Amino acid sequence: MNILNIFKNNLRRTLAQKATIVIAFILIPVMIGAAVLFSEKAVIKGTVAFVSATNLNIPKDNRVNIDILKEKPPISSLFMGKYVAIVEKHNSDYIVTTLKNEKDKKVIEAYFKTGKLPDNIEDTSKKGEGTNILGFILMILLMQGVALITLYTEDRDKKTLRRILMSPANERIYLFTQELFTFSCIFIPSYLALAATKLVFKVDMGFSYGMMFILVAIISALSTSLALFIASVLGSEYSLVSTGIYMLTSLLSGCYISFTEGNKFLDKLCSALPQKAYMTMIQGIEKGKSLSQFSNQLIYLFIWIAAAYLLGSAINKRKIKEGIY
Repeated sequence: MNILNIFKNNLRRTLAQKATIVIAFILIPVMIGAAVLFSEKAVIKGTVAFVSATNLNIPKDNRVNIDILKEKPPISSLFMGKYVAIVEKHNSDYIVTTLKNEKDKKVIEAYFKTGKLPDNIEDTSKKGEGTNILGFILMILLMQGVALITLYTEDRDKKTLRRILMSPANERIYLFTQELFTFSCIFIPSYLALAATKLVFKVDMGFSYGMMFILVAIISALSTSLALFIASVLGSEYSLVSTGIYMLTSLLSGCYISFTEGNKFLDKLCSALPQKAYMTMIQGIEKGKSLSQFSNQLIYLFIWIAAAYLLGSAINKRKIKEGIY
């Protein structure tokens, strides 16, 4: 069984799985398109929770979204991105709890005290629209890799993999084809959804079509390699565990909000994550820098992609020899 035959077999099996077709080729592209169209444009990104038992005169500005609450929301609502700040009034002072940096914290505090935002305000932790969009879909595409690698895990768990490897296809060809197929199923609908939304609705994402092609390809390759590695290491428990890992690491990497600024320890810890390197790269590119200026981030991402693939392949090969698969 050569590469073409394995690819055709995977395509036939995927087309027979209606749930996979709906998620990969309909739901995910729709979510990506929605992310582009409904990306927030407020100056203070997100919603501020104002805790008050009475209806005070709250300053109004269409650049700031405020929710008035009678009880203080949990701090976890900041980590989950529901609120960017929680404001409480103590006598004449306003106490601001936020994951944003000190400068943004003072802007929010000043807004409640004076009722005005500076004319030249710049949300220093605010990312551009294109970065916000790609940051949003980054975690989605990482999870999609886990969902689409199921053809490999199905062959493995049902011992079909052992029978396949008795044919002319060796373990290396089989895994390469599985990775190629998974990459294609992630990349093609995702890129087409972004490109179509940009073209039809005239959305300025800050990236050219060519640059979007490269950036989405990097996400897709990372998703594919990590899916193989996690599935090889964790066996049948890979799906649930990987979901938790991707949610936590994507949050820490600033895919939704940037909250490590000003915390050197946390920033150093998060800098080891591939999502952090990706977010740093796309934010700089959106601001006008060239891809070549982020060679360190590119190399680091390619190391993650190659290492995850090679380690996943090695673990898989060892388990086949041991008779586990």
